[in-house]
Amino acid sequence: MAREKTYQTDIRKARKKAKRKKSLKKLAGFTVIVCIALVVVLTSQMWLPKLRQLVRSTADNVVKSGAKVEAGEFPIAIGETNSSEIYTYGDRFILVTDTNITIYDSDGNKIRSIQHSLADPIGVAGGNMLLLYDLGGYSLMAVNDDGEVYRRTFSEKIIMAELGAKDYAAIVTQTDKYLSYMTVYDPKGNEAFLWSGGQRIADVTMNAEGNGCVVSTFKAEGGEIVSSVTSLNFMQSDPLFTIDNIPAMIYDTVLSDDSVWVVGDSKLIHYATDGSVISQYDYNTELTFVDADSKTAAVVEKSVTKGTFDLTIANSSSSDIHQFSIENECRQITCKDGLVYILMNGQIAVFDNKGEQLATYDVSPDYQSFVFIDDAIYVEDYSNIYKVTFE
Repeated sequence: MAREKTYQTDIRKARKKAKRKKSLKKLAGFTVIVCIALVVVLTSQMWLPKLRQLVRSTADNVVKSGAKVEAGEFPIAIGETNSSEIYTYGDRFILVTDTNITIYDSDGNKIRSIQHSLADPIGVAGGNMLLLYDLGGYSLMAVNDDGEVYRRTFSEKIIMAELGAKDYAAIVTQTDKYLSYMTVYDPKGNEAFLWSGGQRIADVTMNAEGNGCVVSTFKAEGGEIVSSVTSLNFMQSDPLFTIDNIPAMIYDTVLSDDSVWVVGDSKLIHYATDGSVISQYDYNTELTFVDADSKTAAVVEKSVTKGTFDLTIANSSSSDIHQFSIENECRQITCKDGLVYILMNGQIAVFDNKGEQLATYDVSPDYQSFVFIDDAIYVEDYSNIYKVTFE
């Protein structure tokens, strides 16, 4: 049992660190953990490379321009800290360090600063608040413009947490009685919904309305990992739909009208809610980044060519798969309103969900990650936060 708890903490740490930046970080170390922890159930066939079908280079005839770095209150110094992350809710962006939570408006004016005592804080943003929980610990807190909204301490370790658009929070813990147990709290921190499906929970994703979620669970069956996706509404006990027998360990899910993107360890699958497959892409090499919104999913894999990465874009309205090989270093990928934004060393590239490259923007090579508020991005480098707009 101790080994299983360690595995859940590792998978949650890898996936949540990526999700707060709206993409999966490099999963080389994570893949090693999965292989060791699940060696008795995974077969080598799951990792055999598959022949690439449609590979083409990025277009040369795209808009290439500079990105405008805003002044005013920017740049904002991060200060002395062992760790830092930026998040957004509404028109606010939030800097979380190892000791403080600082909330700013979109112009960079400080609204509030709150101290925290979490050892390994992981943030998830909702409609009007930020939930911060201690990965592998027992405590969490919710904050907004007015300060601390509520704080909770659990008797069992927190595996993961999610926050929806209506600020309902889903907290997953592992208990002696249940492999995984989910408790949902309303925006004031009152218990609102309980769920356990009898299997281990790998992922929870809130729906766009914020009043329900999609829960991904997994089990070992016939020497392989098999997953299920269950859609829940917090106002009713029966699931809205369930998709079983998914041949992958699930990292993330995204709802898209009457369909759902399933991001797995070995493949990206677009399902209709009746369980039929709309499209599927099996990874060829090592998965390094992935992100999806309701219209688009994008996957970045390690290329066999040094200094290059492979990009795959899928469209929710068709079964088409678009593939590219790009010479640069991918640092983050984010899908927003059907567009794919890729932060690279010294550039941001923009693709649409039909696979057309729309633009590239020259940016500082020090930029490491970014978040969106409307059409502006808030970028973090090693010591500052900048507001950047595209010309």
